[in-house]
Amino acid sequence: MSLELAAGIDDIATERALSSGWSFVVLPEADAARFSTSSQALLAPARLTEFHGKEFKYKRAVQCTAYESFLSELRKIAESAELCLFACSLYDDTFHPTFTSFAARLTVNVFGSLGISDQAVIAAAPKAASPLFTLMRLLTAPEGTALSSIAIDQDTALGAFAAQTLAANGKHLPATQLLATLAEMYRKQCFPSSPQVRPSGLAFVESSSSFLVQAADVLGNFSLNYLMSKLGTVTKGRAMKANIFERVFGDLLTQSQFGQFAVLTGAQAELAPSQAGALTFKVTRGYT
Repeated sequence: MSLELAAGIDDIATERALSSGWSFVVLPEADAARFSTSSQALLAPARLTEFHGKEFKYKRAVQCTAYESFLSELRKIAESAELCLFACSLYDDTFHPTFTSFAARLTVNVFGSLGISDQAVIAAAPKAASPLFTLMRLLTAPEGTALSSIAIDQDTALGAFAAQTLAANGKHLPATQLLATLAEMYRKQCFPSSPQVRPSGLAFVESSSSFLVQAADVLGNFSLNYLMSKLGTVTKGRAMKANIFERVFGDLLTQSQFGQFAVLTGAQAELAPSQAGALTFKVTRGYT
């Protein structure tokens, strides 16, 4: 089987980052293109420039309709896709720094062996590598499948990292290509059933340029609001996001006690996993 996949990745966090992690949307390239075309048509009628969870205006009915249509289209396309993944992985405030520290040690060691000493690059690389390593843990696929396009929402540090061209073993390569090569080495060693990472396929982008990144953002934001509403903290905006998420994905969600998975803690009722480690919501199709 030979299948080319496209992925969109965005970071997620509670309001004060007590818990944080990443959200992922993966579709075959052809299905990702169809989703982008369908999503583009939803923007203008709702007077939107992009879909973004934090910018959602729950008082505007036209926006509520557009966001629900956006998630519904994502699910409809995924149901006919040969392979797909929707996932959100939220780490507690103990495990997240442990995991990113591991990514830091790995990238620093590899980049050091290549003679790369640029401190800005070394500082940003772990932040860039961590979601890639998480995706490999979550996604399995038949032999011959490849991630040919990975779009990660960028911030200032990641944008600066992506703009770099680095000298390694006498060759000048884009920083993103070196990172993708590192991720592929890690995949082979630790998650050989995950799809191959194409060296030229990794990009850090503005969310407005990628509907898969936007889908990852909305999926992460609305799913967190859904969980928080089930745990008892409800505002009008949160209730609207939760209702939209439940209407689109409700039949796929567990109906067990949500307190088994997460709790609200602190004066600000922050969401945190009930147990140490990661709280992961994951929907897959086509391969297990």
